[in-house]
Amino acid sequence: MKFRTITNLALTALLVSGAAAQTPDPDQLLRQMSARLATAKTFSFEAKREIDVQLLEGHDQPEKASISISVQRPNKITASSTSKAGTRYLIADGKTLSLLDEKPNHYAVVPMRTSLDGLVEQLDAKYGFTPPLAEFVLSNPYADFKKQSRTLTYLGRGKTSEGFFGLGGVECHRLWLSGKVADAELWISVDEQLPRKLIATFHRDGRPQVRVNISKWNLAAPAADFTFNPPQLAQKIELWTTAKMQAVSKN
Repeated sequence: MKFRTITNLALTALLVSGAAAQTPDPDQLLRQMSARLATAKTFSFEAKREIDVQLLEGHDQPEKASISISVQRPNKITASSTSKAGTRYLIADGKTLSLLDEKPNHYAVVPMRTSLDGLVEQLDAKYGFTPPLAEFVLSNPYADFKKQSRTLTYLGRGKTSEGFFGLGGVECHRLWLSGKVADAELWISVDEQLPRKLIATFHRDGRPQVRVNISKWNLAAPAADFTFNPPQLAQKIELWTTAKMQAVSKN
């Protein structure tokens, strides 16, 4: 009887150990992250973004920017991006889109009566740009990531280097998304199931990257002020479409 008990305990330990060693399902982790973001009615976060110079037309230096984003579903967003070039703002209230470039004190306002998904789609199609880190404000981030990736692989765990000597780091699952245009490494926090880091490596000479570190998530953020009031002496300008810029460049 004693031998049988010891054997049963040993077998149980092996089974428990084997279960613990199972690799997490990367697709499930991506779905959980998407659901966490999609169900938040209001949320905010901050990010540090670095873009290699090969990805910046007309630049001779990489760009570093501090980004702050607030969202109220289904159709409101305010985003600011601060770099050496100054601070730029994007505000959409479900009816209009307002853009402000603080350094030259220029702004533009265009009708944009649509959801956040529609905002991203229309800006990309008509004006050739999207809000910063738009992939995380869509109603279904999972579908967007899957659309852009061919394979999804679990790389293991890692810890972000935040706070004093990295003591404030967050334990994360690391996913690898292989795509046609770029490969991406996405870090998702173990406890909160929220994105914490994104490294996109493009299939170009030199393998240039976009590196994003995300922090200060608040999924219970109070509703932000999405009203745009142009600064004093600001000059209103026309927001050119991609088609108009192409037409002018040909002349």
